[in-house]
Amino acid sequence: MVTDVVPFLANIALVAHADGTLSAAELGQLETIRKELKFKKSDYNAAIRLVADGDHKLTPVGSFADQVKNLELMLRVAYADSDLDKSEVSLILDFCKSIGIKQDQLNRLRNEVLSTLKQQNKVCPGCGLESDSESRFCPGCGIAFDSSTHDVQLQFTIPKTGIAIEFAQSTSAAYPKALAIAKSLNGYQTCQKGKTKWNLAVYPSGQISEVLPLAESLTGLRNRSVYIDGKERSWEKIFGFSWCSAERANAYRPAEYCFGKYENRINPWGCKQARMDWAGWAEWFRYGKWEKSGLRGKKTQWKFDKERIKHELASNLYRFRFCPYLKTSLSSAVLKYFPETVNPETDPNWAFHEIYEEVPGAIKVVQKERSDGISYTNKFWSDGVRPKGHRVLDEILTYAFQDLSVTSTSVEALLK
Repeated sequence: MVTDVVPFLANIALVAHADGTLSAAELGQLETIRKELKFKKSDYNAAIRLVADGDHKLTPVGSFADQVKNLELMLRVAYADSDLDKSEVSLILDFCKSIGIKQDQLNRLRNEVLSTLKQQNKVCPGCGLESDSESRFCPGCGIAFDSSTHDVQLQFTIPKTGIAIEFAQSTSAAYPKALAIAKSLNGYQTCQKGKTKWNLAVYPSGQISEVLPLAESLTGLRNRSVYIDGKERSWEKIFGFSWCSAERANAYRPAEYCFGKYENRINPWGCKQARMDWAGWAEWFRYGKWEKSGLRGKKTQWKFDKERIKHELASNLYRFRFCPYLKTSLSSAVLKYFPETVNPETDPNWAFHEIYEEVPGAIKVVQKERSDGISYTNKFWSDGVRPKGHRVLDEILTYAFQDLSVTSTSVEALLK
């Protein structure tokens, strides 16, 4: 009598699962074995779950007699659909080696199993009704025993190119929409993992913009994965932008949403997630250094560190790099027309960024000002500059939009 029921059954189930599909005949045979040996349904389900989760390897269980019986039942399941897969053969041979069964012994056992299968009643995978071994159709529900209707796919065939998304059946209100989208695609697949049905949607083009409706409908679902060119990738790294694109879709003027106008801010990059607004408090205007200028070097100007600005921009946008609305060409054009140096003392479009304690790289500024006939001196430290108004931004975006033939919005609409 087998005492370790779960691993004993899991060995049999592992062979049945080896080719990635549970045929109707294999399903019927598994149920027949469970009933013959009077194993509990709970033990059977536990064994199936072990295999489905990938947590089981072939393990000799019990006495030598138990192990031979286990091998016999593996053969019964493997030959149930008259289709012995290479993966099933490999598992069976490995098990024979582990328990010391020779080839001639295996051959005799296989012949006995084949003889038994010819005489054994068939179990309908649809309704569970038994019928004699010669039956071609279930007398109860009429299902053909050689039909693939009740075959259960156990794993997906992930395409080597393009994008594929798998997601589990869910009670979420968003699931029906996601399922409808997936079913509308060519190459849609389903499989059974444990007790849960999974779906696979395939996008051969690999275009993120095509995947976006499904990705957005899966927001909030936990059991989901994305594959790009056959390799699983982090969902958050690929679709970290999806919540933002969903808000964009609901915006009155989507392009203006990306430039931040809906939050009474403006950024020159065309993506609010850059977190680098055109504002006096923005830190990126302090990326650079003070340097002497003029023929005698008596003037001081601020030289922007464009490489650092570019790096900061790339770092902030990395999570959103797959967003179909992100235009890196615009960022490049903006940096192209962004000034190399500015002098806040002579350029009315720029001012010193004032701080009141010395920090590395800061300069001391002394400004004489006059108000209501009274002169006074303003002293402070400066570690960079800040823009005054949008005139410079207007010029930068005008040139950048012209270079890229931008028609989705206009500089006037953004800055008015």
